[in-house]
Amino acid sequence: MEKTQSASQELNSIAKSKRIPNAILLYGNGKNKLKSALDFCKTVLTLDEEGEKKSRLEKMCGSFTHPDLHFIFPIPSSSKPPGSRQYKIESTCDFYVEKWREALIEHNSFLKMKNWLEKLDCGNKQPFIGVHAVSPLFQKLSLSSYEKKNKIVIFWAAERLNSEATNKILKLVEEPGQDITFIFITKKPNDLLPTLVSRCQTIGFEGLKEYDSVSVELELMFSELLRNAFQIRKDISYGSKIIEWSKNAAKLDRESQKDFFIYSTEIIRQAFLKNIQAESLISFNPKTEFNFSSFSKFVTQNNIEELTNEFEKAFYHTLRNGNSTMIMTDLALKLTKAIHKH
Repeated sequence: MEKTQSASQELNSIAKSKRIPNAILLYGNGKNKLKSALDFCKTVLTLDEEGEKKSRLEKMCGSFTHPDLHFIFPIPSSSKPPGSRQYKIESTCDFYVEKWREALIEHNSFLKMKNWLEKLDCGNKQPFIGVHAVSPLFQKLSLSSYEKKNKIVIFWAAERLNSEATNKILKLVEEPGQDITFIFITKKPNDLLPTLVSRCQTIGFEGLKEYDSVSVELELMFSELLRNAFQIRKDISYGSKIIEWSKNAAKLDRESQKDFFIYSTEIIRQAFLKNIQAESLISFNPKTEFNFSSFSKFVTQNNIEELTNEFEKAFYHTLRNGNSTMIMTDLALKLTKAIHKH
């Protein structure tokens, strides 16, 4: 999509300009965020170098082993006794860095949380970024740079920073030192502390391309929910179908649930654009029998905010490990009311 491409180009232009911000926030549904961040790092850490030196630096960037490129990513909590030496070791990203590099290589830098969870194989544990994961940065960033002046820290899935870790990171971002850049990658800036977001140069990656491989499944799920929501006014028996839909949706793993919320929010946004005849901004093309044109007539300025808010609230509560059945049921019932307010 043009918007995703322009975001990647904007990031590349920043890298080549040598006027690198202290903090950058990459957000949105586009799947290129991590790949674009890694390309940015490669440019910054090899720019103006020549010959064998540049080849060596590019190789290190390609294997994600460059000494001035640091990664912070969600990890599971350690099962060792808190305060023990092994607990502290297992609570750092360094403990999982080899798995992280393997995952990046296996997925050509287009890594999704679902892929990372499979790599971690941590059962029902939800990985997060805690204070022990970010604490080693203080020492790492105090060391001299390897070749160039620049040091870069990538925070992947930054919405999983807990409050203690976020407050610690704020100190680094506010006084980063010369030539240190922090890149935060997330889908929704609202999931990050506003004081952190305000210190970043933000670049949005939009679009539905991230979901091409699963869009049929998500579209069918979305259209079934809508069909039940529309029909319940004519036939009260559809109430049981809404409950059944909620129970089935709750059986999905949490990452698939969050994908559904984001995907649905984008379809609603696109439907509103069609309603106001902003055809040039529409990129959604149904892959099923879902009647997008008909649906768009019901998404107006009277309910667009309420519709999107319900999906965003569902995303938020799922991110906080809320009860999936309750979240899906609440979403379905509130959508039923909101869709009739056009």
